[in-house]
Amino acid sequence: MRNKVIMVSIIALFAIVFALNTVMASDMVSDVTVKINDVVASETSPVAGFVSSTVPVEVQFTAAYDVSDVRVRVYIEGYKDEVYEITPRFHIVNGSRYIESFSLKLPSTMDLDDLTEGVTLYVTISAKGEDSVEREYAIEMQRDLYSLDILSIEAPETAAAGSTIAIDVVLQNNGNERLDNTYVKASIPGLGIERRVYFGDLVSTEDEDENDLDDSVNKKIYLTLPRNAASGVYNIELEAYNYDTSTTAKKKLVVSDVETGILPSLSTKTVSVGQETSFDVVLVNPNDKMVVYTLTPEQSEGLTINVEEPVVAVSAGSSKTVKVDVKATNSAAEGSHTITIDVTSDSGLVKKVNFNLNVEKSATTTGNLPAGNNVVLILTVILVIIFVVLLVVLIVLLTKKPAESEEFGETSYY
Repeated sequence: MRNKVIMVSIIALFAIVFALNTVMASDMVSDVTVKINDVVASETSPVAGFVSSTVPVEVQFTAAYDVSDVRVRVYIEGYKDEVYEITPRFHIVNGSRYIESFSLKLPSTMDLDDLTEGVTLYVTISAKGEDSVEREYAIEMQRDLYSLDILSIEAPETAAAGSTIAIDVVLQNNGNERLDNTYVKASIPGLGIERRVYFGDLVSTEDEDENDLDDSVNKKIYLTLPRNAASGVYNIELEAYNYDTSTTAKKKLVVSDVETGILPSLSTKTVSVGQETSFDVVLVNPNDKMVVYTLTPEQSEGLTINVEEPVVAVSAGSSKTVKVDVKATNSAAEGSHTITIDVTSDSGLVKKVNFNLNVEKSATTTGNLPAGNNVVLILTVILVIIFVVLLVVLIVLLTKKPAESEEFGETSYY
């Protein structure tokens, strides 16, 4: 009986060993080794990991036999943002050693409830028609003691030179300790402008004792763009900092030229030689800041051009009319003349305003009467003639003797 028991035990032991060998032989890979941030990982000894950091993960294994369509996946479950990477399909050859490299961004501070928290890294090697090989490795996550996070930046995507932009910033203390005297500096290095704003003291999310302080704050930072800023794409750079820590962020801004409007009046007029006329230039400022315009006439042969107000300040959202007086001198040639006024602002040339002046030797007006000085001369002559005629008539009337009255003698009837 005793021999039978021994025999049964030996057979059972061989069966167990055979079963184990069969299970082990069923794995398509063996000798799996995982490194996290160049540290060999294990299920019992966790590897340290810091929030929001990107760490390299290396998976090594040996092929137990030839397999096609193999994929390796590494991931961490249970967080808002998925943490995983996966390889394309590839073929493994029996006895060959393989290394697959990954880059994983670890969970953020927002995902952790405590200063430290353990997470599990899963490594899965799978193939079609094969049993997957899965390993688990421990990572001990740690929150930063001092850390600032710029949660959001709201700023316009485009702005005109000379305008003022508002940058809305939300700053949070995502570390484990209180941060005193935090600042945010906003700058556009390409334009040479910057401004610093005080954001105050921020407690950590774990600190519930200081009810008068928050772990986040929202403020606006205003930047005024130079009026002569060249159009183009610029970086808005934000730096949040205090004595213990700092962080940075960027946002794009497209800067365009100063918005202006130039409205010429009647663009064509006709004068005779020696006459003068005027044109109007209407300056429009649709910006929220005052714009200073300079009007400079270009020389034109035979014409005298005078701008009544060469330098004009136009307030925001308003307009102003500037007169340009033009005289055709005696040397002006008959025909069409172009009058050009260069309108500039602080940002450079805004527009060239062109007028057309037709010069005639004898311009006429309605009623076929000579125009200009000829009309005055003729009227003067007519008035002189009328005056002379009236003077002669007056003299004649004054020198004429009055007629003597006829005297009749008395008639006596006695």
